[in-house]
Amino acid sequence: ARAEEVPLSAEAFDRLTQGTTFDTYSFGSVYGIEQFLPGRRTVWKDAVGCMKGTWEQVGEMICFTYEDDPKNPDCWTYIETAEGIAGYFEGDREQEPILLRPSVSRMDCGEFLGV
Repeated sequence: ARAEEVPLSAEAFDRLTQGTTFDTYSFGSVYGIEQFLPGRRTVWKDAVGCMKGTWEQVGEMICFTYEDDPKNPDCWTYIETAEGIAGYFEGDREQEPILLRPSVSRMDCGEFLGV
């Protein structure tokens, strides 16, 4: 596989994301914002609101577990690209990837921030 096709390890993903807030794009439109905190913790915000999550590496995927549905993690294969960090749901390279790009939005989750 070419370097740009190698899935990011937990360490590489953490290095690229920790301390940063990313806009999450699907088919060119932002549908959520995620703030990456130390300790593999996140705060996700979308049209519904804010929720806390954690992530871990499972095989070559990064799996996010959110407080609204702790039994069903969302797993992605992430690849660093020129456009941002591409994420393939459940590692399926046939699907259109989501794209994480450093956020231009303000993430306002009140009491969530800094927890």
